[in-house]
Amino acid sequence: MAEQIRPVRTAVIGAGVFGARHVEKYAALPEATLVAVVDRDADRAAEIAARFGVMALTDHRDLPTDVEAVSVATPTAAHHAVGMDLIARGVHLLIEKPMARTVAEAAALADAAEAAGVVLQVGHIERHSSVFGALRRMVDRPLFIQSDRIAAFTGRSTDVNVVLDLMIHDIDLVIALVGAPIASIEAVGAPVLTATEDIANARIGFENGCVATITASRISYKTERKLRVFQRDSYIVADLAARRINRVSRSGGEGTAPELSAAAEDLPQTDSLMAEIAAFLSAVRTGAPPPVTGRDGVAALRTALAIGESLSRHRALVSRMLAEEAR
Repeated sequence: MAEQIRPVRTAVIGAGVFGARHVEKYAALPEATLVAVVDRDADRAAEIAARFGVMALTDHRDLPTDVEAVSVATPTAAHHAVGMDLIARGVHLLIEKPMARTVAEAAALADAAEAAGVVLQVGHIERHSSVFGALRRMVDRPLFIQSDRIAAFTGRSTDVNVVLDLMIHDIDLVIALVGAPIASIEAVGAPVLTATEDIANARIGFENGCVATITASRISYKTERKLRVFQRDSYIVADLAARRINRVSRSGGEGTAPELSAAAEDLPQTDSLMAEIAAFLSAVRTGAPPPVTGRDGVAALRTALAIGESLSRHRALVSRMLAEEAR
């Protein structure tokens, strides 16, 4: 007879659009027992909690002491304070991206979690897609990576630039694929519909010689999420939206006319958020490192903020040029 796994007692802090999705997944997973939904808006907390017959709270500090694992889906500004409170209680955390407002806050969370021996997983959801999983198995010492993530304007997340809104997904994926320290960052972008950059392009050089160019836009007429990876003897295109990978490889021959072979793979539709939360619960139960650690979250945030600094320098340069032309 198979051993019964005791469900992990869980809660979700932040009942916005994405937080509500976390609630649904915990409620559906047999390895979790959803205990509470927390939101500063009492009506919102009550509405979401009532759907699943759980406790509604307005303050995470009022969570029952037997809650073991929590998703933090609050606005980013609250991640550090909420996370530190819960780590001090020994609660395991899944914190949505970006991990915090600053590198110092993110590093403090990672340090505290390690010291307390609690799991800290960061919600870089694309790591859990079937396409990225297949791509990662194919990639070996990439030489050049091109990433494009473009989407229509939705009006959401306009308090941050497109780097923290969208590009941070691909920053994390690229860092995971390359596996080497970053040597240089250059970026350009433009604010079009909001006060911050709505389109941006970053060029990242790594110490092992790999170069990545990452483009993100939230003002396009179409949607595209693609990673193109060039490595010795092969070229891979991963379409994260269409769940398809195309690969061209050198199968023989040398010189100017090598023999090439092409292959395509369609990946199954999977629930990346469900996979992310299931991985988090597995790490909580087993003590194994989560797929996206706190240190991974720090690295992605540090890179995103460095790109933001480069964008600021570019924006200042453009402003000076326009001012000079206006004289």
